[in-house]
Amino acid sequence: MKNRTEILLKIQGVIRDELNDPEMVIGEKTRASDVSGWDSLTHIQIIVGVERKFGFRLKASEVAQLEDVGSLIDLVIAREAR
Repeated sequence: MKNRTEILLKIQGVIRDELNDPEMVIGEKTRASDVSGWDSLTHIQIIVGVERKFGFRLKASEVAQLEDVGSLIDLVIAREAR
């Protein structure tokens, strides 16, 4: 299992790629509303990118409960533990 920092770095990479901003810094408290250009379409692209990066599919109900990047990290950790 990866640690939180490793997962955060991978998620940050996905977000940077989707928003085309290689310098963007993402933290656990980052919310979509904090990031310019992170709209509903980009949100879906980020989720798909995370699914590809970690090799599993997320349920719509899981995605709907995400509050920030930290909650996405928690979800990845829970999925990797299965």
